[in-house]
Amino acid sequence: MEANESTEANGPLEANGPLEANESPETTNAPKQTRRRGKALEAAILEAAWEQLSTRSAEEFTFDNVAARAHTSKPVLYRRWPNRTELFVAAVRRHRRHAAIERPDTGTLRGDVISILLQLNSRQSDAVMVLAKFGVYADWLGVDAHDLYERTMMSDHPSIMMAVENARARGDITCELPESLLRMPGELGRAIILRDMRPLSEADIVATVDELFLPLVDYYEHRARTKAGR
Repeated sequence: MEANESTEANGPLEANGPLEANESPETTNAPKQTRRRGKALEAAILEAAWEQLSTRSAEEFTFDNVAARAHTSKPVLYRRWPNRTELFVAAVRRHRRHAAIERPDTGTLRGDVISILLQLNSRQSDAVMVLAKFGVYADWLGVDAHDLYERTMMSDHPSIMMAVENARARGDITCELPESLLRMPGELGRAIILRDMRPLSEADIVATVDELFLPLVDYYEHRARTKAGR
C-alpha cells in the first residue's frame, strides 16, 4: 500500500483518487488519424514511463510527467495502473522483456556463459541501476523494497541454462547443477552493478566465470563422475 501517495499537498506525489470529470479519456497531441488505442497506447505509455525512469529522478516519476511524455492524459494511466508502483513494475518488466538474450554458440561452456553475461550487462544493467535509484522511492512510498526487487528483476536462470544445455548437447556436462549455482553469475553481477552504479566491465564478467562459476561446475561434474565410477 502506498500510504504517502494521497495528495498533491505532500509534494510531488500526485493524487491517487477518481478520474477528474473534466479530463477527456485519451487526450493526445498527435493528429487525430494517428490516435493510439489498446496495446499501441499502452506500449507508448510504458516506453514513456521507462524514459522518465531512466533519465529523471525518483521525485519526477509522476503520472503527470509520464502522461505528458506519452502525449496522453493522466486518467488514461489510472485506468491501467492504480498507482506509480504498478506503473514502475510494468515499465521495468517491459524493458527487460524487450532486452531478450540470444542463445550463444561459441563451442565452449566458458564462451557461452561469457557471451550471455555480456548480453545481460549491455541490455539489462540499466534496469538494475534504475531499481537502485528507486531504493529511496520504495522507502518514501512505504513499499517493500525486496518486493519491488522481486517483481522487477527477472531470473537469469533461463539464460544461463542455454549455455548449460549447449554443454550437455556436446557432452561437456553430464551432472545436475544446483539452481543456486545457475543463479550465481547473474546475482553477483547485479550486486556489483548496485555497488558501483555502473555496468560491469568485461574483466568483471571473465573473473566471475573463470574464478567462481567454472570451478564449481568442474567440482560437481568431477563428483558425479567419481560416484558413477568413470
